[in-house]
Amino acid sequence: MEKRLMTLAAGLAVSTSMAFAQTQVSGKVVSAEDGEPVIGASIKVAGTNTGTVTDIDGNFSLVLPNGKNTVNVTYIGMQEKTVTLKAGNNKITLSSDAKNLDEVVVTAMGITRQSKALGYSASVVGGEKLSETRTGDIMSGIAGKVAGVQISASSSDPGASNSVVIRGVSSLSGNNQPLYVVDGVPLSNNSTSSETSMVASANSLNESYDFGNGANAVNPDDVESMTILKGAAATALYGSRAANGVILITTKSGKKQSKGVGIEYNGGLQLESVLRLPQMQNQFGMGWYGNKTDVENGSWGPEFDGSSLRYGNIYDNSQQYKTYRAIKDNVKDFFDTGIRYNNSVSFNGATDVSNFFLSLSQIHDDGIIPTDADSYNKYTFSGRASHKIKNVTLSMSANYAYQKNNFVSTGQQAGSMYNCIMQTPRDISIAELKDLNNPFNTPGYYYTPYGVTNPYYLLNNYKNQYEQERFYGKLQLDWDIIKDLKFSGRFGLDTTTGHHDEGQPNMSKLYKGTPNWADALSALTGKASQQTERTREIDLNAMLSYGHNFMEKLDVNAVVGLNGNERRYNYFYAQVTNLTIPAFYNLNNSSEKPTVDQYQQLRRLMGAYGQIDLGWDNWAYLTMTARNDWSSTLPKGNRSFFYPGVTGSVIFSQFLTPEMQKIITFGKVRAAWGKTGNDANVYMTTSVFAQGGANTSGWGTSQFPFTNGNYNAYSVGNVLGSPTLSPEMTTEFELGLNMAFLQNRLSFDVSYYNRVSDKQIFSLAMDPASGYTAQNTNLGKIRNRGVEALISGTPIKTKDFKWDISLNWTLNRSKVISLPEELGGESVIYGLSGGTGLYAIVGQELGVFKAYTSQRDAEGHIIVEPVDPKTGISSGLPAKTTEQQIVGSMNSKYQMGISNTFSYKGVSLSFDFDIREGGLMYSRTKSVNYFVGNAIQTAYNSRHPFIVPNSVIQTGTDANGAPVYGENTYPLNATNLYNYWNNGADNYDADFLVDKSYVKLRSVVLSWDLPKAWLAKTFLSGVKISVFGNNLFLWTPSSNTFIDPESTSFGNDLSGNYGEYSANPSSRKIGFNVSVKF
Repeated sequence: MEKRLMTLAAGLAVSTSMAFAQTQVSGKVVSAEDGEPVIGASIKVAGTNTGTVTDIDGNFSLVLPNGKNTVNVTYIGMQEKTVTLKAGNNKITLSSDAKNLDEVVVTAMGITRQSKALGYSASVVGGEKLSETRTGDIMSGIAGKVAGVQISASSSDPGASNSVVIRGVSSLSGNNQPLYVVDGVPLSNNSTSSETSMVASANSLNESYDFGNGANAVNPDDVESMTILKGAAATALYGSRAANGVILITTKSGKKQSKGVGIEYNGGLQLESVLRLPQMQNQFGMGWYGNKTDVENGSWGPEFDGSSLRYGNIYDNSQQYKTYRAIKDNVKDFFDTGIRYNNSVSFNGATDVSNFFLSLSQIHDDGIIPTDADSYNKYTFSGRASHKIKNVTLSMSANYAYQKNNFVSTGQQAGSMYNCIMQTPRDISIAELKDLNNPFNTPGYYYTPYGVTNPYYLLNNYKNQYEQERFYGKLQLDWDIIKDLKFSGRFGLDTTTGHHDEGQPNMSKLYKGTPNWADALSALTGKASQQTERTREIDLNAMLSYGHNFMEKLDVNAVVGLNGNERRYNYFYAQVTNLTIPAFYNLNNSSEKPTVDQYQQLRRLMGAYGQIDLGWDNWAYLTMTARNDWSSTLPKGNRSFFYPGVTGSVIFSQFLTPEMQKIITFGKVRAAWGKTGNDANVYMTTSVFAQGGANTSGWGTSQFPFTNGNYNAYSVGNVLGSPTLSPEMTTEFELGLNMAFLQNRLSFDVSYYNRVSDKQIFSLAMDPASGYTAQNTNLGKIRNRGVEALISGTPIKTKDFKWDISLNWTLNRSKVISLPEELGGESVIYGLSGGTGLYAIVGQELGVFKAYTSQRDAEGHIIVEPVDPKTGISSGLPAKTTEQQIVGSMNSKYQMGISNTFSYKGVSLSFDFDIREGGLMYSRTKSVNYFVGNAIQTAYNSRHPFIVPNSVIQTGTDANGAPVYGENTYPLNATNLYNYWNNGADNYDADFLVDKSYVKLRSVVLSWDLPKAWLAKTFLSGVKISVFGNNLFLWTPSSNTFIDPESTSFGNDLSGNYGEYSANPSSRKIGFNVSVKF
C-alpha cells in the first residue's frame, strides 16, 4: 500500500511539474506605423508546429510548450519578427517591409504573378475603391483614376453604358471597347443602344437611346479586385479579342470568420439634381425677327416689358394670356430631384477545404426627369463555392442579373423631350404645362405647331422600355497532379435575353381637326414595335501549369492551354404603324401589314496558347507568351493567326547599398512587345442574301413575300466578301520605369507606348457595273503613341493621421498612317449630310472635324458677304467658305486625375478630380439654342444692329486680280441678326463644335468606421457609415455655356466622340451608405 501511494505521489509530482512547464501567454500585435491592430498575423513557436493567429483586435493567446518561449511573428507586407515571450500579456510591434511588400496580381487567363515580376503596365483597383462611391456599376467609380484609361458615361440616364477606351482608339470600323473577363470567363459587353441596334430604321439623330452594356450586370459589392491590362504583351494570351485591352474582374470568395457569421449588408440613398443646363438670355421672349407672334417656338420677339399678352392657339373661343417677362428658371424647374436607393447583402464562410459566397443586390433609380420615364431597376444574385477533395478542387459560380429601364429618347424629332424643352420661349412656364387635362397643353392646341410638343405629354404617352435577364457563371476543376504540375479545366457560360418595346400614339387620329393637325400631327400615325435579342457565349478552357525553383535562384513557371469559344446571337423585330386604338401599343393594333425582321449569327474561335515565366534571384524576369487563333469569321484558307508577346524587367534596386535602399526603396525598368488582333465580324468573307424585290417598271419596288400566291424570293447582297480577309492586327512596344522612395512614402510609375493597328477592315465602294456597291477588305493603318504616369505619395503620416495623394497623367497622340487609295485619303467616321463631320484623314490625328466656317483674309479678319449689285448694300453676314475646313480634333491634349485621402483614426475623407484638356465635340443643344434665340450669346448688344467685329469687305482687286479688302461698315438688321446666330455666328457650322475641356469634382467620400472597442461586446464585427457625392461640380471653358462635355448621343464607341444631339442633361448625386458586418 505504501509503495502504491509513493508511486501515485511521484506521478502527481511529474504531472504538476509538466503543467507548470507549459506557460500560458497572451498579447497583442500592432503596426509600428499607426498603432492599429494587425489582424491575422501568424505567431508560431520556434522549432515546433504550435501556433495561432491574431483576432480582429490583434489579440492572441497561446500555450508555450516546455522550454519554448521564442516565437516568430509574420504578416504579409511586414518584417518578420522573432520575440521572446514572457508570462502574461505581451505587446509586439511589426514594421512595414517595403522591400518585400509585393502585390499578387491576376493576369491573363487567371494566372497570378507578383507585381514586381511584370514587364508591362497593369493597373490594379481594389473592390472597396470600386464600390465606395455607390455608382451601381463597376467602371463609373474609377473614372479619372487610372492612367491610360478614358472612362466616360455615354448618357446621363440611369443604367446607361460606359465608354472605356485604353490607350486610344485603334479601329475605325470595329469595336474599341476592352474585353471583360470575370473569374476567368469572358463576359459579353455589348451595349444596347440606337447605335448598335440591328433595326434598319434606328437613327441616333432622330431617336437616341442607351440601355446599358454588359459590364453593368456585375455588382460592385461582389468584386474583390480589378486588373486592367493595357498593352499587347499583357493581353496576347487572349489573341484576336484583346486589341483594346482586357479588364480582369476577380470576385469575392468565402473566408474564415474570426468574429461573426460572415454576413455583410450595404444600404443607402442618393438624391440627384441637374448638373449642367445651357445659360439662357432673359431679355427677349416669344416672337421672330424682333416681332411678337402668337404661335412660336423661338425667343426672337421684342424686349421684355412686363405687359400682358395673349399667345398660342384658340380653343373654344378662348386664348391663353401671359405676362411678357422672363421665367429665368423655366428649364431648371421642369426637372425633378431624382432618388435612388440600393440594398445588398452577402453571406460567406470557409473551412479548411471549402468556402462559399452568396449575395443579393437591388437598385432602384428614378432620375431627374419627371414621371418614371427614366426609371431603372436592377437585381443581382451571385453564388460561388469551392470544395477540395484530396488534390482536386471543384469550384462553381452562378450569377443572375435582371434589369428594367425606361429611357427618354433624345434627338431632333418632336418625340425628343429635351429638344422640345430647348425650343421653349423664355416667357413660357414649362412647369405649368404639366396639367394634361388642360386642352392648351395637349398636342392639338399646344402653343406652337413647329416641330415640338409638350414634353409632359411625351413622358406620359410615349413608351421606350427595355427588360433584360442575364445568367453567367462557370464550373471549374483544379487538379494538383504532382507537386509542381497542375491542371485546370473550366466551362464558362454567358447568356442574355433582352426585350425592347416602343410605342408612339396615333396623334393624327387623336387630334384631327385641331389647329396643329395639318402642320405637325397629320403624319404622326403612331407605331408599336417589339424587339427581342438573345445572346449566348460558351467558353471552354483547359490549362496545364508548371512551377519550380531551381538552385534557389531560378524560378520557372509555364502554362500551355486550349481555348474554345462559341458566340450565338438571335434577333427578332416587328413593327406596326397607323394604330387603330391611338395609344395601345400592341402588334395586333393595326390594319396594316407589319414590318418583320429576323437575324441570327454564329461564330466560333479556337485557340492554343502558352506562356513561360523565368525569374532569376528575384531581380531579373523574362516572360514569353504566344497564342494561335482559328476564327470561323475568316476565309477557310486564311483562318489561322499567331499572336506572340515578350516582356522583360530588371529590379535594379537590389544592387543598391543598404544606405541607398533607405532612400530608393524600389526600382524597376521594364520593356514589352506584343501582338494582338481585332477579329472580323461575321459574314464578311462571302456575299449574303437579302429578301428580294420586284421592280414594277418605274412605278416602284414591291418587296417579297407576295401574299397573293405565296411567293418569296431572295437576292444576293450588294456587298462583295473578301476571300483574304484577316483580323485587324495591333503591334505594340512599351517601356516603363517604376520607383519608390523613403519606404514607399513616394513612388512613381511611368510608361511609354507605341501602338500600331494595321489591316483596318473597310467596305470599299465599287463600280455599280460590277453588280456590287462595296467590297470588304483590309487596308489602312492607325498609330497611337503616348505616355502614362502615376505618382503616389504620403506627405504626412503619424500614429493617428495620414494624408495620401496620387496623380495620374495621360498623353496620347494618334495618327492615321494610311487609308485605302480609293477613299482619297479620308474616311468619314460620323457626320451630318452636307454638314459637320468627324473624319479619319491620312497624316492627321484620328478623329478630326471638318466643317464650313467663315472666310478670312490673310490677317485673320472675317470677310463679310459682298455688296448685292441689286440693292447696293451687303447683308453684313460673314461669308461662308466654299469647302469644309479641318477645324479641330476630338482628342484631348491630355487627361489627368488627382486623388486625395485624409485619414484620422477611423475617419476618412477622400476626393477625386477628373481633368481633361482640349478636344472638340458637336453640340446640337448649342445649335438649337442659337436657332431659337434662347442662348445668352444671342442677346449680344441687346439685339440692336451691329457690325460683325473684326470684319472686312471686298472693295476691289489689285493688279494681279487678288481681292482687296477694306473695313466693313454694314450692320446686321433684325432679320440678319437671326441669320447670324442661326448660321453659327462668326464661324458658321464650326461654331457648333464646343471645347470638351473640363474639370470635374468626380467624387467626395466621407466615411467613419466605428471603433472596434464599441462593437466588442456586440454581435457586430464592423460598422461603416459614409456620405458621398458624385459629379458635384463641373468647370468648363467660358465658351461652353451649354453642355456637360461627357454627353453623347451616338453610343459608347468611336462614333460617340462626334458629340450630342439634344442629349439629356447630366446630374450630380449626393447620398449616404451604411455597411454592417455581422
